[in-house]
Amino acid sequence: MIDARQNSSMLPRAILILLGLSLFLDIPAARAYNEHSAWTAMVGRFLFHGIHEVYGIPLSFTLFEVLSYGLAGLIAIRWGTQRSRFWLILALSALLVPVACALGTLTGIFRGNVLALAFSQLHFVPMIPVWLIIGYYLGMQPVLLQKAARLLFWICIWRSVYALYVFLVIYEGRMGTREYLIDHPTSVTLALALGYAGFQAFTQRADRSRLLAYAGAFGLMLWPYILNDRRTSFVGLMAALLLLPFILPKAFRLRLRATFRWALVAGTLLIAYKVVYSKAPTNLGEREYGSDLIDVGNLDYRQIENFNLMIGVIERPLLGLGFGTRFPQAVPLPDISFSFELFDAIPHNTMLYLWTFAGPFGIAALMTASCMMMVVLSRIGQLARTKRELMLAFLGLIVVTQWGMYVSFDMGLLESRTSMLVGVFAGGLFPVYGRILVEQSYAKYQKNLQPGPAMRSEHPFGLPPSLQWQRPQTGAARTHI
Repeated sequence: MIDARQNSSMLPRAILILLGLSLFLDIPAARAYNEHSAWTAMVGRFLFHGIHEVYGIPLSFTLFEVLSYGLAGLIAIRWGTQRSRFWLILALSALLVPVACALGTLTGIFRGNVLALAFSQLHFVPMIPVWLIIGYYLGMQPVLLQKAARLLFWICIWRSVYALYVFLVIYEGRMGTREYLIDHPTSVTLALALGYAGFQAFTQRADRSRLLAYAGAFGLMLWPYILNDRRTSFVGLMAALLLLPFILPKAFRLRLRATFRWALVAGTLLIAYKVVYSKAPTNLGEREYGSDLIDVGNLDYRQIENFNLMIGVIERPLLGLGFGTRFPQAVPLPDISFSFELFDAIPHNTMLYLWTFAGPFGIAALMTASCMMMVVLSRIGQLARTKRELMLAFLGLIVVTQWGMYVSFDMGLLESRTSMLVGVFAGGLFPVYGRILVEQSYAKYQKNLQPGPAMRSEHPFGLPPSLQWQRPQTGAARTHI
């Protein structure tokens, strides 16, 4: 564990300040608020645009990236010597995708691909391990994760108020042909804030004033979340709710089993309806291989894009195409280079993107890292002894499912703020899980030393006394996590 004197350290404060600024400001390249020139995007230019473009310094990075690298470096220097099982597991999870991408880059170099293009394709991938390391550091003091969640909640309150101002005043209450209200990544942030507000409202039902306050905040944020109309985020939030019973303590899960049973039935029927009535083709016909395999007129842009990516997988099934090249155009894509120059090198579906360019190891690395995070958060939820631990598991579930959907259907792997949230609220859970296991082992040791009747204190989640244990006093367990 870390010493209590480190609570006053500037490092946690610096991390929370960067987290807050990144969520408060907007990325101009994301075209926040469409035609409305928000001051948050004007200021966000100094944080999210290239240093060479904004400051004239010859660096191909943004200030956000430089600060993130600096914080992760300080953490590695300060804590890199500890030999902890969960630190090593986190390091393995953090490095899986970058290592797969590095191998894909080497494959591309041997095939004569363009290294500069490979750098553009993988520019944001290092943000995944960087923020997983930062999140782990915050998780060593779980109260810091709680502060991060509270900070995100209040920032989302502000963003919701500003978004509604833009909608009601600037847009005059009509979305028209606008694709979104704020921008694509903000839906992930709002989904986390909705989860935080919903959890607080549910667990503080005895305090009527707090219940009404959090319920009102939930409604305030829900409106712009729906207007932002990111279907990928909607599916990710539904997936989190369907998986929620599997991360709850057993007694708590039994209490809500009827509710979740009906929710599961409703969700299954809704998914089945979407599959049956989907516009995606179910029969590609029996014609010869080539660009005439499918009727392009019946497909949208992303379906053509995914088809071309799978052609790339077929062409190079073992090692992938290697980064530094463009994926094949078996079915030509509409030329959108006027707005996105690398449209045929960086697709929307970044899961297929890894499979196509890094081969089976690429997609295996992504799935393994995601599964490791899911296992950790589910175990924390099942073993949760406090409301904070259960809340952190719930937020981790939301961010991992959101990230999974954005990686599968959008450029989630390359979106730096989404990687930041995954690092904080998923990477931060690894030391929390280790802390729970240490305390559980210590409690069993104490029970063997002092056998006696089962404890009968009431547990906040209604767990039976046989499953409870006392938390060790300060300084009782000095085991590193």
